[in-house]
Amino acid sequence: MERSLIERLGEKHRDWLNMALSFGCSWGEANELVQLMYVRIVKYVDDAEKIMYNEKEVNTYYVYVTLRNLFLSKQHVYKIDFDIENASEQFASVIDFDYEEAHKELFEKIDGIVDNWYWYDKKLWNIHFKDLMSMRGISSATKISLSSIFNTLKNGKEKVRKETQKEYQKYVKSKIKKEKHN
Repeated sequence: MERSLIERLGEKHRDWLNMALSFGCSWGEANELVQLMYVRIVKYVDDAEKIMYNEKEVNTYYVYVTLRNLFLSKQHVYKIDFDIENASEQFASVIDFDYEEAHKELFEKIDGIVDNWYWYDKKLWNIHFKDLMSMRGISSATKISLSSIFNTLKNGKEKVRKETQKEYQKYVKSKIKKEKHN
């Protein structure tokens, strides 16, 4: 019976914890990062062979990069204890609605722009930015030249930049405001 991806990852649980600890995390934060890594890999990796060195060995560098990205995005830090009596006031102080709304508007605008593109451009954009596949990974999986992929994504980014200036400025202002309150 072949083992699942999560079973293969779980065999090196201690190694993943040590990697997370090397970032300067506490034990609790390291454990949280590793759990988030499991969820992220199981959610986004459709074919286990893509993250395997061979039939038995998990690509430790891939796991390291995933853990590092989660750490740098501070996914493990958003633990907040709430007093049940004053929960609504605490939620209002924690959640910055302007920031959330600006973030939502920016990404909805980007999705709207991308939805109107030629199918090829849209497909490459989604594979790279939503499925989180590298340009080299796309190139090797599709046999499309790396330069073609690079140019398509570069042109797409430029279109998005031009068409989302207003939403991006609102997002940046709300982010600065949020950071001042925290």
